Amino acid sequence: MGEGVEARAVSVSFNGQTALEDVSFTLNSPFFTVVMGPNGAGKTTLLRTILGMIKPSSGQITVYGINPVESPRRVLQLAGYVPQVINVNLHVPITVEEVVAMGALAMMGPPRILTSGVRRRVDEALEMVGLRGLGRKLFRELSGGQRQRTLIARALIRKPRILLLDEPFSMLDFDIKCEIAELLNRLHRDMGVDVLMVAHEISPCIAFQPTIILLNKRVYAYGRAEDVLRIDVLRRAYPGATELPAGVIIGEDHG
Repeated sequence: MGEGVEARAVSVSFNGQTALEDVSFTLNSPFFTVVMGPNGAGKTTLLRTILGMIKPSSGQITVYGINPVESPRRVLQLAGYVPQVINVNLHVPITVEEVVAMGALAMMGPPRILTSGVRRRVDEALEMVGLRGLGRKLFRELSGGQRQRTLIARALIRKPRILLLDEPFSMLDFDIKCEIAELLNRLHRDMGVDVLMVAHEISPCIAFQPTIILLNKRVYAYGRAEDVLRIDVLRRAYPGATELPAGVIIGEDHG
């Protein structure tokens, strides 16, 4: 089985509009990688293509040697996905335990019920993300950071080889973003989970020396932060990037 994620000249189009164009990169396991780029750059499309949810118009992706178009279920068995949009109805009195259990129940045939075995796996996943003892609490009662940890636990309950996260720092205070980044790095370092995340703000991750993919429909650079986060490189993907004495402003909420 191949040791990582590889994209070879991948293009994706929707209704004649290009979302990804000739995207190529190789991530050899173990990897801790951040995809950054402006709004509309195709970052979420890339994650969903890796998961087999979207079929490339041309080119090919392999995930540990598996083609997600040909074997999407095999890829989903290896992957834990934390989407940007929380697909949990906050008006429904659902518990943390039930949210986390969704990750396991989704891979099971009917009847999908919370058995003692599933509850044990839920407790293990909550322990991993620092939420031990909160299983019976209502999801809507959690803070933003606790909700994100719960959704990471939902992905971890499958014991994935790779975690894919879409904007895991969205709507969080900076200190909480750093805590989530530390959690992801600990999972990567101590449990051997590969991490591939989309993030507008990468400063919470910089201390962990991630590989950075600079994407705006196509890959403009990928590699170490010191090689990618240079004004001459950033301007290729962010045409409005502006250099100031205190740093670089690259538009939207990037900085």
